[in-house]
Amino acid sequence: MSRHSLVAGLLSLALLSGCATETVFRPTPSPTAVADKPFAVSGRLSVNADGKGHVANFEWTHQPAADQLSVNSPLGNTVARLERTDAGVTLQADGKTWQAGDVEQLTEQVLGWRLPMSNLAWWIRGLPAPGAEFSHAADGSLLQQGWQIRFVSDADAVGEYPKRVEMQRDKLTIRLVPQVWH
Repeated sequence: MSRHSLVAGLLSLALLSGCATETVFRPTPSPTAVADKPFAVSGRLSVNADGKGHVANFEWTHQPAADQLSVNSPLGNTVARLERTDAGVTLQADGKTWQAGDVEQLTEQVLGWRLPMSNLAWWIRGLPAPGAEFSHAADGSLLQQGWQIRFVSDADAVGEYPKRVEMQRDKLTIRLVPQVWH
């Protein structure tokens, strides 16, 4: 066997073993899973809309009646801040402020696509959103309200939440990589 073949074989093996450590995240059923619980999480996100990609960091504090989501540049500067309360939603970005009745309406108005924030509070935890029909695809992905959501975890170290959430709808893909749960 030539040296080149040996190196190629080892690289192939390394790539295959790297892929083998990921698995579909399956949450442990819990009687309290239906209750919306507060959480705080930070991590990375990427959005690809109509072929245009964006990468950022995020910090999200969720309460059943309120959300605060900061989107930060890779250098740590706040690029956008979204706040949801019972009174509505406010988005601050580029020195401007927008308001609407809900996140979906506001993000469609400003970004051209709807961020499913009310469902996202469940999906980031690897759960289907309550009150809306859902099913599972053959690959284990969650199908809900027009979105295909894939939950990924480490096969070697399964945690309480997925290590990555990949959401796709039409020409929009959103990937969340929660890194620190508070």
